[in-house]
Amino acid sequence: MEKIDRISQKYYHVLKAIAQRKGEDRYLRITSGELATLLGMSQQNASRLILEMDHSGIIERKISGRRQEISITEPGLDLLFEEFADLSQLLGTGKESTIRGTVQSGLGEGRYYVAKKPYLIQFNEKLGMIPYPGTLNVKVLTEDEKSLRHIRAMKGIIIEGFNSDDRTFGAVKAFPCSIKEIQCALIFPYRSIYRDVMEIISHEFLRQKLDLKDGDKVEISFSSV
Repeated sequence: MEKIDRISQKYYHVLKAIAQRKGEDRYLRITSGELATLLGMSQQNASRLILEMDHSGIIERKISGRRQEISITEPGLDLLFEEFADLSQLLGTGKESTIRGTVQSGLGEGRYYVAKKPYLIQFNEKLGMIPYPGTLNVKVLTEDEKSLRHIRAMKGIIIEGFNSDDRTFGAVKAFPCSIKEIQCALIFPYRSIYRDVMEIISHEFLRQKLDLKDGDKVEISFSSV
């Protein structure tokens, strides 16, 4: 991902053009000549740029006869949403957001990570909470996934990683939020593959406090994202 970060500005306009042209389709089917026209450059330069992006993992490219089938990968989508997030913050838009989802059981990983002292110290200092040892897992509704991507692309509050017992624990992004006026925070690894499941921490045992069980719907409110 560090390589993608360094070249993101170079490739952003290409990702934008591909996304606009393909619309809701998974792939953009296009000839080399059409691609060059779309990008406003020579066919040779357009082909070289697309090959670089394919190699970097920002797009996937397949040859189908005279046409190419180009799709934007998860890291590529992250770059688009990061650009959108930067513009939103710059222009002062998108100050409030609500994401809906359903409660589901996790694998118990949240309890393990949240209990680590270096994380706990930072949660207290940066979020003003010592979280209950565990996370509330919420699967986001399909229609709200773009809102989650938008929030995920924001800079957030960084909980620094650390080394312990010959193991490295990575940095975590945190976003203050609330569920029925209870203070919470959305957390996820600073660099991770997109998931449609949110991990929510709180000083409260949310399942018990809100009488939640698997399948229940909840709304998570973000007042400044």
